[in-house]
Formats: sequence, C-alpha cells, structure tokens
Amino acid sequence: MRIWLALLLPLTLLAQESADKKEATTEKKDEKAAAASPQPQKEKELTGYIDLGARWVGHAGDFNTYRSLVNLSQGTRLLGMDVGYEPAANRLFTSLRIQGYNWGGDPYNTARFDVQKRGIYRYVGNYSNIAYYNYLPSFADVTANKGVYLNQRSYDTTRRNFENELTLFPGGRIMPYIGYSRNSDSGNGITTLVADMNEYPLRNLITWGMNEVRGGVRIEMNRWHVTLEEGGTNFKDDQGVYSTEKLTGNRTAPYLGQSLYLLSGAQYYRVRGNGAYTKVLLTANPFNWLDLSGSLVRTSPKTYASYTDTLKGSLVSGEDPLLVIPQITDSYYGNVRMPHTSASASAELRPMERLRVRTTWETDRFHTSGSGVLTTSYFLTSTATTGTPITGTDGERLDVSRNRQQVEALYDISKKYTVRGGYRYEWGDVVLKANQFITNNPVERGQLQRHIGLFGFLARPVTRLTVTGDFELADGVKTYYRSGLMDTKRINLQSRVTLPKSMLFNLIYARFDNKNPTTGINLDAVSQSTSANLQWLPNDGKRISIIADYTRSTIRSDFNYLYPLGLFPVQSLYRDNAHSGTLMADLRLPLGKNYSGHLTFGGSFVTTSGTRPSNYYQPQGRIQLPVTPKLEFFSEWKYYGLHQPTYYYEGFRSNMFTGGVRFVM
Repeated sequence: MRIWLALLLPLTLLAQESADKKEATTEKKDEKAAAASPQPQKEKELTGYIDLGARWVGHAGDFNTYRSLVNLSQGTRLLGMDVGYEPAANRLFTSLRIQGYNWGGDPYNTARFDVQKRGIYRYVGNYSNIAYYNYLPSFADVTANKGVYLNQRSYDTTRRNFENELTLFPGGRIMPYIGYSRNSDSGNGITTLVADMNEYPLRNLITWGMNEVRGGVRIEMNRWHVTLEEGGTNFKDDQGVYSTEKLTGNRTAPYLGQSLYLLSGAQYYRVRGNGAYTKVLLTANPFNWLDLSGSLVRTSPKTYASYTDTLKGSLVSGEDPLLVIPQITDSYYGNVRMPHTSASASAELRPMERLRVRTTWETDRFHTSGSGVLTTSYFLTSTATTGTPITGTDGERLDVSRNRQQVEALYDISKKYTVRGGYRYEWGDVVLKANQFITNNPVERGQLQRHIGLFGFLARPVTRLTVTGDFELADGVKTYYRSGLMDTKRINLQSRVTLPKSMLFNLIYARFDNKNPTTGINLDAVSQSTSANLQWLPNDGKRISIIADYTRSTIRSDFNYLYPLGLFPVQSLYRDNAHSGTLMADLRLPLGKNYSGHLTFGGSFVTTSGTRPSNYYQPQGRIQLPVTPKLEFFSEWKYYGLHQPTYYYEGFRSNMFTGGVRFVM
C-alpha cells in the first residue's frame, strides 16, 4: 500500500500542477480576448425614420380622369414615418411603434399605433383615410355623343376607417381581447332621379357609417387553438338628391306630344340597421398524422328604411301612362331581417409517409324577409294642395343555400415529383319572390349543381428547375345566374429556373373558360394570360438588382342578357387584349468608405385593344443620397400618361417631381 501511495502521490501532484498551469493559461487567453474585443454596444432605444418632402405636379388633358385614376396633388407632405421606441426600463410599456404614410393632402393616408407591455397587454390601432373620386366622362353619360360631358354616376367622397384592438396577456395560453371599428363615408356626387319615361341627373349627398364592437378570447394550447368572439354592428345610410331648376332630363323627344321636364325635385332615403354575431374558430392537431380546423359564424342583422320624394314639373303618371301631371309625391317605410349562417370544416390525414389526404366542407345559408308600405299621391293641377293617394303593401323573400365539399390526395412519388388529384361538388338552391311577369306561381326557384375534377403536380427534375401545374374541369348541371359558373376549365402552369450569375426566371400561364350552352344564354367567356419574369440579383443584390416582367393577357365574353323592358335577349360582347410590362433597376452608388446611395429607375406600361382600347405609361426614377449617418436626401420623378383612341377626351399627361429628406433615428 505504501509503495502504491508513494507512486500515486507524485503523479497526483504532477497532474494538479499541470491543471493549475492550464487554468492559468486559459485565464490569460480569456483576458487577452476580452481586451481585444470591444464591449457589446447598448441597443438603441429609438429606431426608424421620418421622410419629409414636397411634390410638384404638372398635368395636361382631362383633369377629371386624372383625379379618378391618380389624384395626387402638389404640396408639402409627410411621405413616410416608421418610428420604434423600446425603453430600457418603463413600467407602462416595453415597446412602442408609430407608422404613418402620405399625410398632408394625398388621397390615401394611413397611420398605425402599436404599444405593448410584454406578457401584459398589446394595443393596435389602424387608421386610413381615402379620398374617393370617380368622374370618368364616358361612364353612364348619355350626353357624351352631343359633346356635353356630364357623368351621371360620379362620386367625390371621403372614406375613413378606424380599427382598434386590445389584447391581454399576449403570448400566453388564454388571451382575452376587445375591439372597436368605425367605417364612414361622406361627400357628394351625381346620380339620376328616375321618373316614368325620363331621368334627371341631380347632385347626390352621401353620408353613411358603421360601428362594430367585438370581444372574445383566444386559447392557445399545445395541440389545439380556439377563438370565441361575440360582437355587434350598427349602421346608418342617408342619401338625398335635389334640384331647384328646370331640367329636361335625358329624354329628347316629346312624349304624347308634350315635353317632359322637372321644375323641382327631391328624394331622400334613410336606412338604419343593427345586428349581433357569434364567431367560433378552431384548429387542432390531436395526432401527428391528423390536422383539423373549423369555423362557425352566425349573424342576425335587421334593417329599417324610409323614403320620400316630391317631384314637380311635367311628369308621367305611374298609374296611367297616358296622363301627364304636374306633381307626384311618394313615401315608403319598410324593414328586413336576414339571419345568416356560415360554417366550414377541414381535415388533413397523413396515413402514410408519402400520402396526404385533405377534405373540406363549406356551407353558407341566409334568409331574407322584408315588408314595406308605399303611398303615392298624384296631383292633377299645379295649384292642388291634396292629391289622390294610392297605397300598396308588398313583401320580399329570398332563401339562399350554397354548399361545397372537396376531397383530394397528394402523393410524393419521389423527392422530385408530387401529384395531386381530387373531386369537388358544389350544390345549392335559392327561393325568391316571382317577378311580375310570372302569374301562376308566387315564387321562383333556382338550383346550383356542379361537379369538378382536380389534378395537379409538382416536379423538380433537376436542381435548378421547378414546375407546378393545377387543373380543374367542371361539369355544370345548374347555375343561379345567366353569367354564373357552369362548364368551366381552369389551367395554371408555373416554372421557375435558377440561371447562372444569380438570375431567376419565372414563366406563368393561366387560362379560365366558362361556358353555358343553354338556349337563350349561349355564354362563352375566356380569360388567359402568359407572364414572364426575370430577376438578376448578383451578390444578393448588394450592388445592382434588375427586375423585368411582361404579361400578355386576353379577355373574351359573349352571352345574351335579358333587356328589362320586354325581357327579350340582347347580345353582350366584350373583348380585351393587353400587353403590360415593367422594367426596374436599382444601383448602389459608392460615395465613400461608409457612404453609399441608391439610384432606381425604370417604368411600366399597359396597352390594350378591343372593346375599349387604351395606352398607359408610367416611367419613373428615384435617387437617394446620404448626407450624414442620420440624414439622407432623396428625389423622385414620375410620369403618368393615358390615351384612349375611342374616348380620346379622357386622356391626360402628368409630370410629378418629389424631393425631400429622410431623418434616420
């Protein structure tokens, strides 16, 4: 034993000495490494940027068309802002982010506010303001052939959307939330006051708004997630048209030897509505080979409406078309209910390693029932104070049921090839009140029935090539509408090729056919497009990137619709052949060791021929130059040009220059 101790003792001391030397060497290396590497920088509390600038606009041609399509004006703007603030220590919040774009007079501006205390709450607010202007001289204009351009369906309104949501305990298992949304629209426009045998374009005052309040809870478990929500909406819609001057209307020929005109007229309608809804969303993964999802939405809205009008002039009586009278008044009161239920369910099974089976089911059902009372008074002389009232009551009924069921299987033949096949069945029925020309039955019935075959594939024959295809072939038995889907074919093909020198090439072909050979309908509609896209991103686009895109598309529609007066068939024929393309390049400008700018230039174009030929061009260029690490200068030029050979008076040209600075946080 002593001999072993004598031998082990020096070995142990030697090993301890070696370990001490190794530890000392390691400590010295760590000290040198710590001295050589700088201390980690403290993360910035304030990040983001603010873009301030001004725009100059010059335009020629039709200003109303320019406003309907572009509607950008000149002036100083807050072009963009994205600022984030994450304080090191704050009891109220851990992160705050504010975003805003196109403020100061642009037709579309947005704002977003996002604040949260991690694990406690998160509030998100979104606001958008849309100046909607639509005044194309050729649209719904029966006076255009006279050289007088008075659009009789135009709008100049402002739409505002405001959405808010507060979530408690974000990222946890159970997350209660409440939300509020407000959508509104106000402004004016032009619409027609419709009288018997004539129409009169009048100014239209528009005011509507809707409020929504909702609340619910999201439950996030390991293998299932559910959302339960209850909410309610209320809305109002007030519109009115009026005129205090003599108008001859759209009718140019005398009626029974007399000229029809409107001396003064006013129409007002007032709509109020409210409703509650319940929403349930569910996703689950009970087993590794099974995924489930489903949804249920139940609503029960109610609407109440009133309508009044007073017309004075030379007017045709609705009760006696041979009688021309000086004054007519109408008043209407009605209400409607529409319980609505939508549900869906889906499942994906993976019984084998290479096989996936998906099945989905959807249903949408609603019932509309309404009643109303209309009182019309006819005045036989312009001095009469009381007229002959005629009162009528009426009711409406509409029951709609639409269903869809689909099953498909995906099989991986190998790592390079996957095929897909399936079947979808669509069916439904509709019951509605019969029109006035049907006297033997108080209701009309319609049915929907379609059988659709599905097929698709994914192929990667070589490393740099991917090809996908999706096909649908439908046999329609019945459809609701004359222009509804019947016998359809759908084709989508896409290929993606990775070329040498950091080039990506995509080729996409899509075609959709819809035919209804029923006698009297003879629907034949076809739309197809072929697109090619090339991207060149050498060195991940750090110095230069180029994107080129071209699309050739065609639309053809030919079918018979029923003319409202007499219900005889009239052919509707539409053709559109279009070429569109985009070419954009982005260059990095090395200005110094730590400074670089960007130059972006290119443009887009669209040329069409057919029913409404047009040519549209939009070249542009932008340069961005740094001044300091916290300040950048940018300047942008855009050109908008529209020419329509048929409606030449709707063409316009516009040059737009924008300059500004970016403040970097």
